[in-house]
Amino acid sequence: MDPVLMDQYLHNRSIGSPWYHLLIAMYGVLIVFGAMGNIMVVIAVLRKPIMRTARNLFILNLAISDLLLCLVTMPLTLMELLSKFWPYGSCATLCKTIATLQALSIFVSTISITAIAFDRYQVIVYPTRDSLQFVGAVTILVGIWTLALILASPLFIYKQLINMDMPLVLQKFGVPHRISYCIEDWPLSDGRFYYSIFSLCVQYLVPIVIVSIAYFGIYNKLKSRITVVAVQCSSQRKTERGRRMQRTNRLLISIAIIFGVSWLPLNFINLYADMQRPSAVTQRMLVAYAICHMIGMSSACSNPLLYGWLNDNFRKEFQELLCRCSESTNVALHGHTTGSNVQAAATRRRRKHEADLSKGELQLLGKSAKRGMATSDGDCLGGVSFAATDFNIRNGTRSAVTESVALTENPMPSELIILAPP
Repeated sequence: MDPVLMDQYLHNRSIGSPWYHLLIAMYGVLIVFGAMGNIMVVIAVLRKPIMRTARNLFILNLAISDLLLCLVTMPLTLMELLSKFWPYGSCATLCKTIATLQALSIFVSTISITAIAFDRYQVIVYPTRDSLQFVGAVTILVGIWTLALILASPLFIYKQLINMDMPLVLQKFGVPHRISYCIEDWPLSDGRFYYSIFSLCVQYLVPIVIVSIAYFGIYNKLKSRITVVAVQCSSQRKTERGRRMQRTNRLLISIAIIFGVSWLPLNFINLYADMQRPSAVTQRMLVAYAICHMIGMSSACSNPLLYGWLNDNFRKEFQELLCRCSESTNVALHGHTTGSNVQAAATRRRRKHEADLSKGELQLLGKSAKRGMATSDGDCLGGVSFAATDFNIRNGTRSAVTESVALTENPMPSELIILAPP
């Protein structure tokens, strides 16, 4: 009798030390950081009406799906990888539901990223088209979840819980008298492989193509805009626009590359595992799968940075949330506020006052900016954003109109508002 195999059944472990504890630690780090980042995105959108715009709903939806990845998919997948047999009892519905939720969260996350890329493409490349309204955004989100549920439904249909009675000789050593396995029972022998090919196309290949084309189109549009206005700019404006263009290019390229790199290993190893016999699944194979799965799940940690922190408006909300948490901690520990906390509170009040500009005021600023695009100091004809900013400078107000427009109307960082055509 193999003592290693006996120990695996006794403790329900398919992976031994040190990988067992190392995987728990690595998954734990991803879960904590991913959950914290996405919770901050959700709070940032929900806590202020001005953040609850149609396009920010896409960011909110992505954060919710990534929260599912962190709080549902990652813990359950880790438990399945570490367990020799099904650890969640004899409920067949639970077997089906867990598998469906894992696939659902992945599909929603990747489709949401695709929708965000397409929406940004529409805003920047075709700015004259009708703006996305709140009802339209909600309709699209319902469509995303419905499509993701349809794509994940085969797992609910073909997942089966199989119970096996263990031999008496093993029961004497403490092995449970009955163990369960949650397996996929496809009507075709290669059904799982075909589903993996289908998932590879829908969840990876199609999204990466759309994301790449969309951001390449945005890059070309902004580049052509820079070329058109370059002759009208002072040298200082040219340098500033060049820096903004470089930052924007790095952001667009990073989004496409991180998406591709994150999800490629998981899709590859899924295909590889489907081509192997069940008996070929060794500890090395399980560890390799866990690493590829963590690389895919790392997108739940990077998305709050790419779509949240690198956006000026979300970053302000994050900083305000962190200041509030720090202030609350200091009050709890010391029973009083510090000077820095008072200053932070004043900053928050000032930002709130700036953010309370109504859309009507912004439209008036935009109209006045269009009527007087050329500024007296020789700045370039930058369109609404530059003129509106200069309008505020001349009137002694902080030049945050560009950021306010970006916050209320555009999902991209503020530099894209400046670079985009009026």
